[in-house]
Amino acid sequence: MSSFAGNSLNLNIMKSNSSLRISFFILLFVLWGNLSAQITDFSRIRWKSERIAPGLIWKSAHPVLNDSIPENINILIINLHKRKLSLSYHPDENVIVSKQASAKLALAAVNGGFFNIKEGGSVTYIKTGGVILDKDRSQKWSPIADLNGALLIGNDGRVTIEGAKANGFYNSHLMYRDVLVTGPLLISSQVKAPLSSSSLVIKRHPRTSVGKIGRNKIVLVTVDGRAKEARGMSLSELTDLMLSLHCKEAVNLDGGGSTTMWISGKPFDGVVNIPCDNKKFDHTGERAVSNILIAK
Repeated sequence: MSSFAGNSLNLNIMKSNSSLRISFFILLFVLWGNLSAQITDFSRIRWKSERIAPGLIWKSAHPVLNDSIPENINILIINLHKRKLSLSYHPDENVIVSKQASAKLALAAVNGGFFNIKEGGSVTYIKTGGVILDKDRSQKWSPIADLNGALLIGNDGRVTIEGAKANGFYNSHLMYRDVLVTGPLLISSQVKAPLSSSSLVIKRHPRTSVGKIGRNKIVLVTVDGRAKEARGMSLSELTDLMLSLHCKEAVNLDGGGSTTMWISGKPFDGVVNIPCDNKKFDHTGERAVSNILIAK
């Protein structure tokens, strides 16, 4: 009897442990699913809106998407009839966005394209004010798989977002005042552009993007990440966000610790998002960058 009772007890313990293990793995699966599931409910975002100046609107939101994914999103909507978008570039040193933007007397700014963190300078083709400032590096700029898009600002202020062309094309076309090769391209002619399966694309990171809503309306977007309060987005999710903002064309800019949005006169030296280069969820984590997009 006692032996049978002991075996029954052991059997019950084994069943209990097995049930706990199964429950644990189910919980992990559910949690993993919540973290990895594609965000789909951008229409539920409720934006806080503020007019910064004629032709410049700032919107922000801190939603919990898919009922489990916290995000911190800021957008700038620029009317090119009233505001000028331009590219500012430091070829020899990296400077934080707030300092670069203030020096240019900008109204607002975001970080720009990809750059060399240690040595400064862009790692892709760049032209500002009609001049290639990095002439020594210009021959070394070569296409990078995911950096397949281009932001072009014409002498007339018109903005174009399209697939990147060869460097020589931008050298010979004097109609473009500012040129930045970046990527990946997210939206072209209102259609999602194909994306690779690289870690840059599929993992959730802080993101910065620029999109074209209409002929003369541009949106600059930052999505914070790498914190429990803000998870960031994959580039597929960022594409869906840009589509929800009615972008007809859009391209990804540098992200991660570089992601910064600055607005003149706002608290925290104008930094309105939560840059993560200091690994804290506050406004003081700006990373020094080589180029920024500014609204004047």
